[in-house]
Amino acid sequence: MHKYLVFLLLIAAFSACKKNKQQNGCAVKACTEEFVPISVNFVGKDGKSIPGKDVKSVNKRTGKQIIATNNGPAVPGVGPNIFFIATDNNKSDFSTDGDDVEVTATNVITNNTKTTLFKISGGCNCHVAKVSGPDKIVLE
Repeated sequence: MHKYLVFLLLIAAFSACKKNKQQNGCAVKACTEEFVPISVNFVGKDGKSIPGKDVKSVNKRTGKQIIATNNGPAVPGVGPNIFFIATDNNKSDFSTDGDDVEVTATNVITNNTKTTLFKISGGCNCHVAKVSGPDKIVLE
């Protein structure tokens, strides 16, 4: 009888876990409705904002280029030298624990190119998040 009861409890627990999963395999959770962008500012050696060209973000795990799309509300204070690496619209492009993302940009004046590594999470999280990486990239 004791073994039968344990067996029934295990089946009930498995069923409960299955009901708390979305179709994509993620657990159901309450998320805010905010729209999260991840951006970086390009600056020169003097720390002043400068434009970057040929900017590209690549997810190292998948090898795919990330094209950040901003379908959310306008972000206050965003200037012309800010680059969006990813937004919540790209959440499925990243793993839940985070992926390494290479951001490459070229200084429009000197034509020097710099590659910087970020780690960005998404997946089953409510929003994309910058796990690591700078707020500014110095383009020399």
